[in-house]
Amino acid sequence: MIDLLKNDLPAHYGLHRTKITVLSETTSERTFDLDDKREGIIVAYKAGNVSFELTSETEVQVIDYESYLNEFRGTRFETGRSRCDFILYDMKNNGFFILNEQTSASGSASNLSKPILDKHKNVRFPDGKYGKAEKQLAVTLDTLKNVSTIDAFINTFTRKICLMSYVISQPEASDVSNARQAFTVRYKQTESRETGEHGALIENLILNEKGFEYRRISHEYSFKPE
Repeated sequence: MIDLLKNDLPAHYGLHRTKITVLSETTSERTFDLDDKREGIIVAYKAGNVSFELTSETEVQVIDYESYLNEFRGTRFETGRSRCDFILYDMKNNGFFILNEQTSASGSASNLSKPILDKHKNVRFPDGKYGKAEKQLAVTLDTLKNVSTIDAFINTFTRKICLMSYVISQPEASDVSNARQAFTVRYKQTESRETGEHGALIENLILNEKGFEYRRISHEYSFKPE
């Protein structure tokens, strides 16, 4: 995949860069986290923003896709192009190929659906961070699958997943009423039960028609892609 990103994707889109860096890390750990804060891609279990738990022995490669696209900064291809955070896949068994977008909210998962405005106060994403993540994943998938060799590589995997992962942080106790705190806890528990270790399966025709499941998961749970 790294060679495809270095060679085939730039050739397909007519991008002329003499040196392209693809940041990546691999792990054979059964449990691990990913962190989009650039302090390291693969971090200790439960120390990042999304957790993974594997049931069988394999080696996983993780590519920092966002930083990869930044290699083309200043081109029409890169400018304004939505992108997810990471690509990860099962190198040994070809069991899973995942596009991961990470996000967060304060208080409860309900705040992920608050509309996102642009600098002119116009609504850009009426479904909030949910809608933004879906677009980032969809555009990333299009960008990759438009390259025939990358599309062929993706199709070798048994399970293909677009995964929105999120972290819900709690505001300071002094900032919210007791009633609001109780509501937040109840909502979070409900959301956690909905997602669980397999993530909530969400219908998304754009992603589904390309052969991908769309799932959403809280960092309270570890995603099991196998």
